[in-house]
Amino acid sequence: MVYVDFDDVLCQTARSFIEVVEREFGRRYAFEDIHSFDLAKSFELNPREYELLMVLIHNPDLLRVMEPMPGVLDVLKRWNADGVEVVVVTGRPPATEPVCHDWLKQHSVAYNRIIFVDKYGRAHEPVANVEVLSPHDLVGLDFCLAVEDAPAMIRFLVEETTIPVAVLDRPWNRSLELAVTPTDHQLTRCEDWNAVAEHVTLRARCSA
Repeated sequence: MVYVDFDDVLCQTARSFIEVVEREFGRRYAFEDIHSFDLAKSFELNPREYELLMVLIHNPDLLRVMEPMPGVLDVLKRWNADGVEVVVVTGRPPATEPVCHDWLKQHSVAYNRIIFVDKYGRAHEPVANVEVLSPHDLVGLDFCLAVEDAPAMIRFLVEETTIPVAVLDRPWNRSLELAVTPTDHQLTRCEDWNAVAEHVTLRARCSA
């Protein structure tokens, strides 16, 4: 069973955020300018602007049109054919559950289920029939690999679990501070999805 994050792992989220920031606040940023996962820091937003941005970027109309990451659909299709169970693990608000499934269906993503996790302690409003797990709830699940980009979750997975982690290289995760020194087996930085697929083939192949 493989854990696959949604934003900037399955889809190109940050590039959509850049467009929103330019449209709403008149500020231009390049992808490489996003050095912090904290969008208020990366986009130099005051509290009011940040609050507005968080509303705008979770609008279903925006989430629905985000582009898939290059190569991801082919890799997940191959994994599915090989019997690998893919679980989408997202920190999005539970209210986005319908559009998440819509996007996955629209792009014919080969996945088995989606899990909502309160990755960042944002205390979203509960939604009927959508369970939200804590990161610690992931410890008991039988993941043979996690594909992540968010520093906080990479840190948790490395420090609190034995799950091997493929980190999709992003400007906001290049200065990871970890309390432990991970082995090459547990933490591998991958430039793109082709590198992730190679990592799984060599080190973490698993079947449902």
